[in-house]
Amino acid sequence: MDDVYRKLREKLDMFPIGFPESDDAYEILETLYTLEEAELALRLPMLNKSLNDLAAELDEDSEELRKKLDSMAAGGTVFVMEREGTRYYRLLPSVEGFSETPFWPGKETEKTKKLAPLWRSYFDDKFARELGDRSQTIMRVIPIHSSISNESQVTPYEDLVELLKQNKYFAVANCPCRLYAKATGDGCDHSLEVCFHFDSMGRYMVEHGMGRELSRDETLAILKKCNEEGLVHTTYNSEGKVGTICNCCSCCCIFFRALKEHNLPGAFARSNYVSRVDVDLCSACETCADRCPVDAITVNEFAVVDSNRCIGCGVCYPTCPTAAIELVRRPDDEMTLLPDRQTWVMDLLKEKGVL
Repeated sequence: MDDVYRKLREKLDMFPIGFPESDDAYEILETLYTLEEAELALRLPMLNKSLNDLAAELDEDSEELRKKLDSMAAGGTVFVMEREGTRYYRLLPSVEGFSETPFWPGKETEKTKKLAPLWRSYFDDKFARELGDRSQTIMRVIPIHSSISNESQVTPYEDLVELLKQNKYFAVANCPCRLYAKATGDGCDHSLEVCFHFDSMGRYMVEHGMGRELSRDETLAILKKCNEEGLVHTTYNSEGKVGTICNCCSCCCIFFRALKEHNLPGAFARSNYVSRVDVDLCSACETCADRCPVDAITVNEFAVVDSNRCIGCGVCYPTCPTAAIELVRRPDDEMTLLPDRQTWVMDLLKEKGVL
């Protein structure tokens, strides 16, 4: 193993969602980065920096540096954006980064065929714990708005329509988790094009052929289809502008798998709602139990919800034939408050021992 890749893995492990050491980790890096790219990545910032500033810092010709960075951006290891005629670059992390970029286009390539089994092996060995062995959770559930009882007050950060009003650019890509699974002989039949990113990351995806641009209405239409399929809306567990929305199944999603297969409850936070069944309306058809991603519903004479297991996603609601189930607000002592974005990032770094 070249020492450059060892140092690069150490650097990538300093992101809030890191990249723990293993043989799989080094194989992933060697697949994604040439040795020259790995050497350059070691010198790149973790926050956006202009091309001119980078060229001055690295003592390189700006045009030659631009070509190298643009090539890495096309390969999915470097983020690039342009604002008012100035190009900015930064190193991409593992999540919302190089674990996903090769798979977002949804095309099988030699690279994805090699990476998929590596990521599956790496997940079980080390990455599940990186995602879920935390007191500050990474992801949170966004409840399906239509499933919330009229008696419950909906806060803006729990309302998808309101959340998306903050964004100006919308893009969708294919789900890396489902593609990992399909490439390794597992997987499911859920829709693939359900991985949403907004504004600067959305533009990056579209400009590099990793996704396609959508309108806000098209985005909402796909999200509606996702909840009809029984997929769970998730996003980062912090207040503020939403940059990504995943639509997760419990069989493929790395966060669900960390929770269910590795018993790591820090993988994601439930919403502030819980499912409630009207036993007088319930026909005991078991549809809600079949759709529940965390096995929180059992059915005998009527459906019963385990409130401790329920994540408040609302996917039990759309296909209930008797409208017997809905989401209600949890009691005050069970409510969780979202940290602001800066606090969330700092807490993730502190847990890693980076700060």
